[in-house]
Amino acid sequence: MGHVDTVAATQLVRDAYRFIEDVQVGRRDDFDDGYADSFAESFELLLPPDYPEGEQAFRGRAGLNRWIASMREIWDEWRMEQERLIPAGDQVVALIRICARGHLSGVELDRETAHIWSISDGLVTKCEVYLDRSQALDEVS
Repeated sequence: MGHVDTVAATQLVRDAYRFIEDVQVGRRDDFDDGYADSFAESFELLLPPDYPEGEQAFRGRAGLNRWIASMREIWDEWRMEQERLIPAGDQVVALIRICARGHLSGVELDRETAHIWSISDGLVTKCEVYLDRSQALDEVS
């Protein structure tokens, strides 16, 4: 794997979050075109075993689209606030605050999490979700 420009890597992760949010809230409807700008075809979103829905993997453009659709279905509101992006070689650790309100339950969620984004050839290839920020930071140190 070649050298990763940390500024470009951090911007790529910002762009990926913006794309997910824009699709989720209906600001854009060009999922297939937008997906290719930031995400590799082999992209994987990996949710941990301690996640409310359990351990899951969403693969490729269909998987990411399915995950976004499920978030829209479950939550009236779902925001991922980027508190800090930390470049780590060919990865970027994102310290994220999730703010959400349940669609049917009305339950409110405010949780600190971390995501480890892996990057190759100018595209994100993987996003691993961690409920424990220190565990994510340990993974890349």
